[in-house]
Amino acid sequence: MKDLLIIIPAFNEEKNIGSVISELKERAGDASLLVVDDGSSDGTGEILKTMGVKTVRHRVNLGLAEAVRTGMKYALRHDLKYAMQFDADGQHDAAAVERLYKQAVKGEYNIVIGSRYAEKKAPLSLRTIGGTMISLCICMVSGEKIKDPTSGMRLYDRRVMECFAASSHYSPEPDTLSYLISRGIKVTEVQVSMNERMSGRSYLDITESLRYMFRMCSSILLLQWIRR
Repeated sequence: MKDLLIIIPAFNEEKNIGSVISELKERAGDASLLVVDDGSSDGTGEILKTMGVKTVRHRVNLGLAEAVRTGMKYALRHDLKYAMQFDADGQHDAAAVERLYKQAVKGEYNIVIGSRYAEKKAPLSLRTIGGTMISLCICMVSGEKIKDPTSGMRLYDRRVMECFAASSHYSPEPDTLSYLISRGIKVTEVQVSMNERMSGRSYLDITESLRYMFRMCSSILLLQWIRR
């Protein structure tokens, strides 16, 4: 996997980042690792210095989209064929990296999603209902059914990397995914398992989850209206 860059956006992940990097070094073969320290104010940066991993630091917190874009630009500068987004909170399984990569190198798809529900039924919860609504909107717009549109584990080829690097309008969110599909980008899903967050709490509580679902669904439908 020498032509793969694993991009790890990190913001205040001092309790998780060391374990995530160690697991990737053990399980992700010879893929390159890049941590984008997105303006962390805790000990994340100090831990990274001891891990021997390539790090790019934002002086201030710019958000997930800019952190991923920084990684995409790095991958293109180093002439890598693939880039993968990988969470710094311990939820993603490093053992799944190779499965996504093997699917990507077949050349049939531009984006490979590490999906919790590619082969399994989603449990009934507020979060999965939100994901189902987003999936429905994507299907209405593009005709493609994505079972896990909110998964943050995604592998991209150079065509998509160039899109992200060239414009701030692209973000690692379902609305961008829907737009790319409507523009001819091919997407597939590979079954993976997700872990509970190692430490800390997600910012997506019930209220924020509902806001996120409404924002994504509105954006997906609005983008389709504009495109027409």
